[in-house]
Amino acid sequence: MKFNVEPAIALCDEKLSIKISGVSPFGKVKISAIMSLPWAVNTAFESFAWFTADSEGNVDLSVQKPDSGTYDFADAMGLIVSMKMVKGKLEDIVKNISANNSLFIEFIAEYENDRICTKIERLFKRGDVKTQKITDGFVGELYYNSSSNNKTIVLIGGSDGNMSALSLIAAPLATYAYNVLSVAYFNAEGLSKKLAEIPLDYFDKVFQWLQKSPITSGNDFYLHGTSKGGELALLLAVRYPFIKKVAAFAPHAYCFQGLNYRNVSSWTMAGSPLPFIRLKNRLLFLNMLDCFIKNKSFGYAYTYKTGIDQAENKEEARIKIENAKADILLIAGENDNIWNSSDGCDDLMNILKRNNYSYSFNFFKYKETGHPFPLPYIIPLSVTLSMKMLPRLVFETGGTIAGNAYAQADSWRKTIEFFER
Repeated sequence: MKFNVEPAIALCDEKLSIKISGVSPFGKVKISAIMSLPWAVNTAFESFAWFTADSEGNVDLSVQKPDSGTYDFADAMGLIVSMKMVKGKLEDIVKNISANNSLFIEFIAEYENDRICTKIERLFKRGDVKTQKITDGFVGELYYNSSSNNKTIVLIGGSDGNMSALSLIAAPLATYAYNVLSVAYFNAEGLSKKLAEIPLDYFDKVFQWLQKSPITSGNDFYLHGTSKGGELALLLAVRYPFIKKVAAFAPHAYCFQGLNYRNVSSWTMAGSPLPFIRLKNRLLFLNMLDCFIKNKSFGYAYTYKTGIDQAENKEEARIKIENAKADILLIAGENDNIWNSSDGCDDLMNILKRNNYSYSFNFFKYKETGHPFPLPYIIPLSVTLSMKMLPRLVFETGGTIAGNAYAQADSWRKTIEFFER
């Protein structure tokens, strides 16, 4: 038996080729994968799949569905996206995230008495990517290299406020020759602990710094925002006419109540709150109770959708995206259970069309997809798709492993292409 996994060393977003040859025609082969995260060495993830070789004794994971295992669709990355945690806890994953060390994955092929192991290395960044932490008026971290193409992407995260998680997106983007500035806007030293009443004026300091820095001065400025960060990115595109491109991953079309269970806006400008759609806590907890009683999965999408349907100030709370001067890329899953971002993106597209928006705009809507992390092949989807809140209450972000895996990979490539154009 020959077992080939390539490339042995590659960027973390690259697809693998996994093939077996030299077994008996229609022979049964088992392939397993084992991984721990480099910043959380006490975690362990595993996956496996059984395959039947073809008439020539070959197995190719890119075109063959497994007979059984942790996934059931044809994909060379199926073993990675379907990994399940067998050691560690969720809090181990979200703490101290870093893109500085490589990710190693061990693959094991078993056929009759043969057993072959091979290990591959996955890089978050190339060696020439440098970083610079910034506390000069705002909290951020700049990723750059000597071959940067005079374009700077301002990277904005979502409602978890986890600045370190942004490094997993910033480092690969910088490897594609962009300057990437990840920015914390809450839950960091000197900033609000909660995502509520965040001043958009804070970003004045961000762009002033970028325009003065010898690394980024005079560059084209782009935005990449995820979830609530997508909502924020669209607001910033309206506020700053020099923004040339915005990639919004699972955003929405409206400003919403802050995430502190109080009736206040998520955002302010010049000291005044932006109009927002209220999210009634009573609705949230009644929906949670209903899911608990009926043993159904729970998510926030129902609360957001109901809040929009009942709002009498939708137009006031709407993000006036037609006033931006940027090319816009929208990405969302049809089954997003965090909030109904797909509906929001439909609204955004309709607004742009009605207003004959003079810049490019596009929306990619993915089936069987929820609210995944924007970068593929890093955090196993089994971790992010569902989390147990109570013995009979499971929080689900939406979609299937196959749907989310495809959306992550395809939307990441579309995002790179969007920034490159």
